[in-house]
Amino acid sequence: MRRREPALDPAVAAELEALEAALAGDPAADPELSALVRDVRTEAPAMTPAFRGRLDQRVERGFAHPPARRRFALRPLVPALGVAGCVVAALVAIALTTGGRTNDGARGGGAGTVARAPAATESSDAARSGSSGAGGAALAPPPAAATSQRRVERSTRLELSANDVQTATDGVVRATQAAGGFVQSSQVATGDGRSTASFILRVPTSRLDDALARLSRLGHVRSLQQSADDITGAYDGASGRLTEARAERRGLLRALARATTAREVSSLRARVADNRRALRRYQRDFNAVRNRADLATVSVELVSAPRRHAAALGHGSWTPGDAAHDAVRVLEVSAGVALVALAVLVPLTLVGAAGGFAAVALRRRRREAALSA
Repeated sequence: MRRREPALDPAVAAELEALEAALAGDPAADPELSALVRDVRTEAPAMTPAFRGRLDQRVERGFAHPPARRRFALRPLVPALGVAGCVVAALVAIALTTGGRTNDGARGGGAGTVARAPAATESSDAARSGSSGAGGAALAPPPAAATSQRRVERSTRLELSANDVQTATDGVVRATQAAGGFVQSSQVATGDGRSTASFILRVPTSRLDDALARLSRLGHVRSLQQSADDITGAYDGASGRLTEARAERRGLLRALARATTAREVSSLRARVADNRRALRRYQRDFNAVRNRADLATVSVELVSAPRRHAAALGHGSWTPGDAAHDAVRVLEVSAGVALVALAVLVPLTLVGAAGGFAAVALRRRRREAALSA
C-alpha cells in the first residue's frame, strides 16, 4: 500500500510552479529565477555520452526498482555491517588521539600545505570557467597566461593626396576589408574644386603593416605617424577582476545549493544578482581593453592633389580631356586679361576724346575771333 503524500503548503506550491516555469523557459517566468537557472546550467558539468545513455535507459524503464530478491538479499547483513562500522570508527578515533599527542610538529608542518590547497583549487576553477557567461550570455575568457605576454596598443595617422578622392575613398574601404578590419567612422567633403575625406579604421594589429602598404598605394604619402602604448597593466587588471567575479559566482551557486532556510536562499539570490551585474561590467571592461590590444586604430586623411601633380601620383599621362580642360582654362585667363585691359582703356579713351573736342572748340573760337578783328 502506497503512503499518502501530504498536501503541499500553498506558498511552497507557488514557489515550485514558478521554478517549473523558469526551468521550462516560459517568457512569463520570474526574471530573477530565469537568470538563476541560466547561471546554474552554465556552471553545470557536461554529461558524458555513456552516462547520458544510461540515464535515458533508466528514464525509459520509469526508474524501475531491482527485483525484490536482490533488494532484500543484503538485509540480514545490515546489523553486522553496522557493528563493524562502529568498531572501525572507534579504532580510528583512538589512533588519531594517540597520534595527535606525538606528532604535533608534523601536523604543524602540514598546515602550510593545507592552507595552500584552496588557492590551487580556486585557480583551477578559474581555468575551467573558460566559456561561462553572465546571465547565460557567451563571455570571452581571458587568456590563461595573461602576464607572460606584453599587450601593446598601436595607432597610426596617415595623410594622403590623391588626384581622384572618390576613387581613393573606395580604395580605403577595400584595403580595410582585405586586412580583416572595419571602418569605424568616415567623412567626405567636396567644394570649390577641392575634396577631402577622413576615416577612422580598426585593423587587426597582426595585419597593420599589410593594411598600411595597401593604403599607401592609393596616393602620395604626405605624412605618416605611428605610436605604441603598453597596456599590459590594464589588461591584467581587467582579466583578474573578471576571473575573481567568476570564482565568486561559483561559490555563491554552491552555497545556494546547500541553503536550507528561506532567509539564506533570499540573501544568496540577492548576492548572485549583484555578482551577475558586476560580472557583466567586468566583461565589458575586459573586452574593451582586449580590443585596444587586438585592433590598431588607423586615422586616414585624404586631400585632392593639384592637377600638375597627377603624373607624379601615377594616375596616368596627359590625356585629350586634360588638354581640352587646359585650353578652356587658357581661354578663361585670356578673357579675363582682355576684360581688365578694356576696363583700363575705356576711361582713358573717353578722357582723350573729351580733350580733343575741347581743343577743336578752342581753336575754332580763336579763328572766329581773328576774322572778326
